[in-house]
Amino acid sequence: MDKKTYNELIDNLIRYSEAYYKNNVSLVSDEQFDMMLKEAEKIEKEHPEWLRSDSPTLTPGSDLSVSSSSNSHGRPMLSLENTYNREDVSKWYSSLEEIVGPNPEVVVEYKYDGNSAAIRFEHGKVTKSLTRGNGLIGEDITSNVQTMSDIKLVKSIFTGEARGELIMSKAEFNRINVDGAYANARNLAAGTIKLKDPKEFMTRELWFYAYWLENSKNRKHSDDLDQLKALGFRVGKYYLCHSVDELMNAIESIEKEKKDLPVEIDGAVMKLNNKDYWDELGNTAKFPRWAKAYKYHQQVEETEVLSIDYQVGRSGKVTPVANLKPVLLDGSTVTRATLNNADFLKQIDVRVGDTVYVQKAAAIIPQIIGVNLNRRKEDLKPALFPHDCPECKTTLIKLDGKVDMFCPNPSCPSRVIEKLSYYTHTLEIDGFGEEIIERFHFLHYLNSIIDIYHLKDHREDLINLDRLGEKSIDKLLANIEKSKSKPGEVLLAALGIKGIGLKMAKIIMRKYPRIEDLMEAKASDLSALDGIGDIKALDVVNELESEETKALIAALKKEGVNTTSTVQVIASDTELSGKSFCITGALTMPRKEYEELIEKAGGKNVSSVTSKTDYLVTNDTTSGSSKNKKARELGKTIIDEKELRRMLNLD
Repeated sequence: MDKKTYNELIDNLIRYSEAYYKNNVSLVSDEQFDMMLKEAEKIEKEHPEWLRSDSPTLTPGSDLSVSSSSNSHGRPMLSLENTYNREDVSKWYSSLEEIVGPNPEVVVEYKYDGNSAAIRFEHGKVTKSLTRGNGLIGEDITSNVQTMSDIKLVKSIFTGEARGELIMSKAEFNRINVDGAYANARNLAAGTIKLKDPKEFMTRELWFYAYWLENSKNRKHSDDLDQLKALGFRVGKYYLCHSVDELMNAIESIEKEKKDLPVEIDGAVMKLNNKDYWDELGNTAKFPRWAKAYKYHQQVEETEVLSIDYQVGRSGKVTPVANLKPVLLDGSTVTRATLNNADFLKQIDVRVGDTVYVQKAAAIIPQIIGVNLNRRKEDLKPALFPHDCPECKTTLIKLDGKVDMFCPNPSCPSRVIEKLSYYTHTLEIDGFGEEIIERFHFLHYLNSIIDIYHLKDHREDLINLDRLGEKSIDKLLANIEKSKSKPGEVLLAALGIKGIGLKMAKIIMRKYPRIEDLMEAKASDLSALDGIGDIKALDVVNELESEETKALIAALKKEGVNTTSTVQVIASDTELSGKSFCITGALTMPRKEYEELIEKAGGKNVSSVTSKTDYLVTNDTTSGSSKNKKARELGKTIIDEKELRRMLNLD
């Protein structure tokens, strides 16, 4: 190892750290970064004369874009040192025993894949909130945090500071990321936290999981967690361990629980429970010695970029997508990975012909996390984001405050096809694959949604097309006719209004049973509904007031398409009204049918047990499943199917 190689390593670590903390972009996996960091530490010990003052081994990563001494943390917010194996856990535990004595008690908590923040309260109200920043100074996010529903649950008796993670749930990430534009929930949450407009911030839901009570008088960390929970904060499950074996068992248990949690975690955090020894154990420049993080391994594979496409979505957003040499990743073959947007493409500098590192975000979404520069050929040219739409050649635009590029042409073939695909998929019209839609569009049979209902006029032409025929066309036309009777909330969701999926459409149409009624609604009325903020309400009203949408609704009604909801407001005095239900396990009737009945009775269905859940429904009420445990921890009512049927007046 020479000094030049060391400097290249430090330069890369700085680049990766800045991309992660400041631009919410992961250029390498966490494990790769940690391995490079340990290599740098090793070199610096062997050659202290090479040590650079800007080395990431000396200071934690920083998310600061604006620095102000008025935003300083009273106590530094340090990072945690990561480990990936039992040997390191054993060494760390032995270091505790040298100070504390045999079998010290350690708290093992979830390691949330979120964004650290410190929040100060006076009588339950937020007075100041800061990101972790560089550990010493944070960035002010008070105006956003004050609007969070989680924070409003904190009891008025609390005056002090809580620290924790700001996280976007899996469900919220999937709702926002319908176009696949964002790599993962952590990065989207980081961008959301720093939104300048609190009204826009309120259209997205973040949760705050507390893990630290500043200036606490408690002698045990577990007592701090219990106190935070009693004060109304979200607090994750924790284990108390007294040996390396118990530590590893807890770490393995948390990994098994990972897939059932409503938020992403990427490991477990270990902390000495007895806080009396924390000062004696002390800190390094970056890490406390009384705590350590265990990170779970994530499969990362290398493959080649064969080409880069630029896809145009129904909103006009242009997304670069890498076509990959097929690679097996987490049990499935991956051939494509999103490159998010022009900024990400420039940051990561992926070129056609590059060898890249690929992993699955949340074990689902393939993403490129870095380029193997050692295998880059000299003649590879940077990928340039197009100036014009790749489909219709219209000049692309960037909307105010957005990083994405958009095609503004509503007649762009890709936008039309994506809109038609979304509509037919949402209405579940069988027979409308992407290939069929593209074919019909380029033959000028399908240019808009209303053309779907005019395909019957072209039956004789369609049955003569290659690879189709009379039987398949008649079946498709029958499915189109059948779709006319779908509930109005499904039609509303199919219109593709920003942020309005089926769940939100049902909420809206409980208040406005017909789409015609909704078209007369004001934004101020909509914003009062559960889960709809000012910006989303304005999006709905603006869309429904547009001449294009008015003409489409009128034409759909003329074709006999149903615009009336099946989820009209039910009597508000039912036993289920306003209550939320989480159903799990095997039942004698399909779960979907129960969920529909719960909604019709004024109840709400949720996918996980949280502090806001009223009932967990399961036929195995005494099991040790994660949902049962969570319900018992939160003191929630656990009922079986028989009791649910009684509440629904089915028996």
